[in-house]
Amino acid sequence: MSYREFSVNGLLAEVGIRVRAARLAMNLSQEQLAREAAVSRSTIKRLEAGTDSVSLANLLSILQVLDCIDLLVGALPEPDGSSDARQRASRSLTA
Repeated sequence: MSYREFSVNGLLAEVGIRVRAARLAMNLSQEQLAREAAVSRSTIKRLEAGTDSVSLANLLSILQVLDCIDLLVGALPEPDGSSDARQRASRSLTA
């Protein structure tokens, strides 16, 4: 399935559905997940509802607890290994 054509709201809803499924598969309550991810229960509730965004840092913490972080990071392209590309990119943003 391609998510390219989803709206941001559609993506939020899909992520929420999948986070909830992963949490339930691990037999965790929202409270347990929140505690292990060091976020509030309302953050878990909002994320699973798919109606509100959460910070990237919170999402990454949640995905680590759910053992899904490798899937997200692995989906990103590999860096080319040179620090020059990173420096060029940051310079172009400030120039």
